[in-house]
Amino acid sequence: LMIRRPPRSTLDRSSAASDVYKRQVLYNKKFEIFDIVQKEFKQYFPNEGWVEHNATEIWDDVRNLISKILRKNKLNSKNIISIGITNQRETTVLWNKKTGKPVYRAIVWQDRRTANLCENLKRKGIDKKIQKITGLELDPYFSATKIKWIIDNVKEVNKNLKNNNLLFGTIDTWLLWKLTKGKSHLTDISNASRTMIFDSQKEQWSDKILKIFNIPKNILPTVVENAYDFGSTKLFGDSIPIGGMAGDQQSATIGQACFKKGQSKSTYGTGCFLLMNIGEKFKLSKNRLLTTVAFKINGKKMFCYEGSIFVAGSAIQWLRDNLKFIKDSSETDKLYKKANKDESLFFVPALTGLGAPYWNPNARGTFFGITRNTSKEDIIKATLDSLSFQTYELIECMEKDSKTKISEIRVDGGMVKNNSFLQSLANISQIKIIRPSNVETTSLGAAYLAAIQSGYLKNTSQISKLWKKDKTVKANINKSISTSSISKWKSIINVVNNFY
Repeated sequence: LMIRRPPRSTLDRSSAASDVYKRQVLYNKKFEIFDIVQKEFKQYFPNEGWVEHNATEIWDDVRNLISKILRKNKLNSKNIISIGITNQRETTVLWNKKTGKPVYRAIVWQDRRTANLCENLKRKGIDKKIQKITGLELDPYFSATKIKWIIDNVKEVNKNLKNNNLLFGTIDTWLLWKLTKGKSHLTDISNASRTMIFDSQKEQWSDKILKIFNIPKNILPTVVENAYDFGSTKLFGDSIPIGGMAGDQQSATIGQACFKKGQSKSTYGTGCFLLMNIGEKFKLSKNRLLTTVAFKINGKKMFCYEGSIFVAGSAIQWLRDNLKFIKDSSETDKLYKKANKDESLFFVPALTGLGAPYWNPNARGTFFGITRNTSKEDIIKATLDSLSFQTYELIECMEKDSKTKISEIRVDGGMVKNNSFLQSLANISQIKIIRPSNVETTSLGAAYLAAIQSGYLKNTSQISKLWKKDKTVKANINKSISTSSISKWKSIINVVNNFY
């Protein structure tokens, strides 16, 4: 939300490195954070590899948090210039458009229940067809197989389909539909490009892929640019326009001002996502990365390569909630420094499978090198280092695909407040790591989009001038040491992939 009043204060945020939050962020006209309110929400794990959210709970909390942040700051709807929406992508909601109620819980991007379906389709060579149209790997990660699963397994769906009462959306579309009381059934091009049913070149839903998954076209939202008149909401008083929308990783790319070809950013939240701007041409990866739409603003579309690591901050959450090693994720910074440097411990955090470049949904978390001397500090260090190793592999793939040397990466997300992790990332990658002054780049990107639609900003060049650096971290170990560690890591990954 962008406010008209000048700034008064900034709320200090607790780390969101490992938890799933609904978050409302108020920005002023200088794009400084005015206030943040957030609430962690429950995740459901009904079966091994299944991850679900309650879409109704998400909506109720979002609505209540907007009311709360306005009330807390003595603001009303007239003080708000525009709303921008950003969301975890791929998470799938199907709902009854008459009652406004979901027919099933939201199936989350991390969910692996459709792994067998994907394997069967790969045996038929369908994966190549899908990649050519969408730029994506055939994987349970994306929305297509989640939609199919709900249609095939929820009894209520058939009746709704016959009566033309069923709608699909990722979380952006679901929230927009609720905010506008059902008037806007839209999604933006960045979220659409992550569904695995969208033709990113033609900018339309692919009839060929819809036929493969038997998904009816009439349940799908209309796809538009990132800065657009998405409608307005009157739930908080007078009408507030909704002017921006982007999937979280593309929104962070906008917030990090990665508008030039070759610029890269990596976000470390629940998962890790490294994106490189590859320009205006759609180019398929030869190294199992994803090609996706970075954004479309003022008629100009840019593509990016993306490498997805499914488990990042959620591994820290696992250390906290399941192993009880820590009470707060911020403790990992100091505990990392206490680890025994002589321990050669490796952890593959495949708690929900492996993403790029391996795409193995059946892989599971595995430790290598545990001894009687292994401590919780060593395990914490191995967990954080594993994210650096995986990031390095993504960098390696991107450099091969783009034939460009990556000299620096702009990082963001809750985990980048951890200086030990940033140093690990710089040491293993041997690349300059840059943290911006505002690490809330995901919400910032949405605010920029809303500002462009409202006319407050005219173009992306103005956004680039607003980007500010906070900290630069360079490698403080010899490259030969990191090369040796990377070699061991690759051997370990091969063992895991061969075992699972």
